[in-house]
Amino acid sequence: MQAIRRYSGRQLSWHEHEWAGAQLELARWSPDAGGEGMIQLPEHLLFVTFLGVTERTEAVIEGSPGYAGADFPGAVTFVPANRERRAWHQGGHIEYATIRLDPARAAAAAAGEQVRGAERVEYVGFTNRPDPFVHQIALALRDEAVSGGVGGSLFADSLTTALSCHLLRRYSNLAPPEQHTEQALAGSRLSDVIGYIHDELGGDLRLERLCGLAGMDRSRFCRAFKRATGRSPHSYVLEQRVQRAAELLAGSRRPIAEVALAVGFSSQSHLTTAFRKITGATPHAYRLAQRG
Repeated sequence: MQAIRRYSGRQLSWHEHEWAGAQLELARWSPDAGGEGMIQLPEHLLFVTFLGVTERTEAVIEGSPGYAGADFPGAVTFVPANRERRAWHQGGHIEYATIRLDPARAAAAAAGEQVRGAERVEYVGFTNRPDPFVHQIALALRDEAVSGGVGGSLFADSLTTALSCHLLRRYSNLAPPEQHTEQALAGSRLSDVIGYIHDELGGDLRLERLCGLAGMDRSRFCRAFKRATGRSPHSYVLEQRVQRAAELLAGSRRPIAEVALAVGFSSQSHLTTAFRKITGATPHAYRLAQRG
């Protein structure tokens, strides 16, 4: 089939890397409000969000349930080969990777594992689920691409083979049924919580308020939030405050102490500690690098 890819918004940066049977794209993107994107490829596509959020994302993948919520760090989207996905976004910006996998690789993985019924594998797509395994593979491929291929094609091949096996075991008709015993945090409830966090980043974010929006008690909310985003509420808020601080540092001349207070940190030193831990740089060094 002919590959179809159509995006709205602005591509702020884009890099492509290719190995046998797999292709990696690294990008920063800012969507248009209400813009529609459409994709349909002959390869399996994985979309992994590293940083940033959208204010609202709705998506429909052919043959899979629809999604309404938001993009968030750690979110993974899977579009099986030859399936159409349409998506609508509002606001925000994200850093992400897309991984395109040759379906023949997944078929070989199924045959290699001697899975009963492997010749009739059907995959189920999804939008914005946490999957720590896929997230870590994407990070490893990103590091391999950025380092200039230090690990070589054999390293990349082992990662993409593991990824193909994972898709087979988790997201195909051969996967065992999942057991959900606790209330999930998804759809509009997740979107409400994420939206509130971003609206109130500079204020006094209380866990009790987030629990109230989700309609859960404290312990259930914390577990459900981590399942939905891959982060604890505290870690997620900290990462978003650092990202908002990075935007202000790059886009304004406001003093660092003022930026710290504007995004909810108690002091400049508090911001510096968190900023260095998450980005590897101090706020001052980050600002200088952005201006260079």
